[in-house]
Amino acid sequence: NTKPESSNLLSDMAYEAMRSAINRSDLKPGDRLSEYKLAEWLKISRTPVREALRRLENEGLVSSHPKRGLIVSSLDESSLQELFAARG
Repeated sequence: NTKPESSNLLSDMAYEAMRSAINRSDLKPGDRLSEYKLAEWLKISRTPVREALRRLENEGLVSSHPKRGLIVSSLDESSLQELFAARG
């Protein structure tokens, strides 16, 4: 069964694309993230987008806000240092 594997590959691709877009400021702090629009942009289904967003949220690059949904987090200097320290 290759479905889980292909779903993981799509999720990884979505994660990398969104992470790069955040790093390049194509997705800016405060931008609302719509699963539907991201899936359309990446030309994939919403499930791998949802998985990628969950990973980005766990890293602190995306945060959930009541009534707004998921948005790109704004990271201050200390948050960036914590993020890079956690990765190291």
